[in-house]
Order: sequence, then C-alpha cells, then structure tokens
Amino acid sequence: MQKLFTKSLSRSLDPKGRLMLPPEYRDGLYAEGGTGAFWLTAYYGRLVAYLPEDWEKITEQLSRIPMPSPRLSHFKTKVMGLAQEMLPDAQGRVRIPQALMREAGLQKDVMLVGMLNKFEVWDQTRFDALELEDVSDELAASGVAISL
Repeated sequence: MQKLFTKSLSRSLDPKGRLMLPPEYRDGLYAEGGTGAFWLTAYYGRLVAYLPEDWEKITEQLSRIPMPSPRLSHFKTKVMGLAQEMLPDAQGRVRIPQALMREAGLQKDVMLVGMLNKFEVWDQTRFDALELEDVSDELAASGVAISL
C-alpha cells in the first residue's frame, strides 16, 4: 500500500472555498509519475480524496452491483454523483465545489487527515467532535490485532 498521505494538518479555506494543499500532499499526488490530479467525494460527513487509479477501482466495483437496494442506490448516487476530479493550481490550491462543501458541512477551518493512500477533509468542528470509542471487538472481527 502506498503511504503518500501520512500527516494530519489544520488548514483554512479562503473566501473562494479554495484549500491550500500542504507540500507533503502535493508531493504524494505527483509521486510515481502522478499528474497531481485526484478525485474528491463525500462520505458520511467528510470528504475523501482518492488517487485516480483507486477511484477507478471504486467506481468499477460500485457499477457492478446489479440491482441495488434503494439505500445502496442512494449511496451510489451521492458518492458517484458528487465526485469531482481536482487538479491543484500552480500555488497548490484546489477549489472545493459548493455541493461538496455543503455535504461535508465545511466552513472556514478544516482538518486534513492523511490515510496513507488517500486523505480526508473534515470540517474542524466536526473533526474535533469525533469521539474515540472502544472498537476492539470490531477490530478483532476484521482480523486486526493491535494493542490499544
């Protein structure tokens, strides 16, 4: 697994809704011959940024679901319908579309969270409100054995 996005950083959106990506993230987007482009979509109150090849795998898998339930169909509609291909400008900024900002509840202050091969963009207040709960049973059921 690629480890391109490992830091978490607080940032502020400018008045036009632009986010300045940190140099480490820009380096990750251009690593291994990357073009700097990424796909940004919304999941469960946050934005998630994927490298193009990873986004392609996700859309292929979602497209193969033959007759999704209404709930799954709505999930596909939101995730795929809100997705935007982003390309940072010369200063390393991306303008986050209004639909994505609304879906994630983004205000001025945001938190970038590195997740190795992708990164998340959270509204700072929503991120700060996240509570850590005991997930040891879920980790064990997933085959993950780490000491917490």
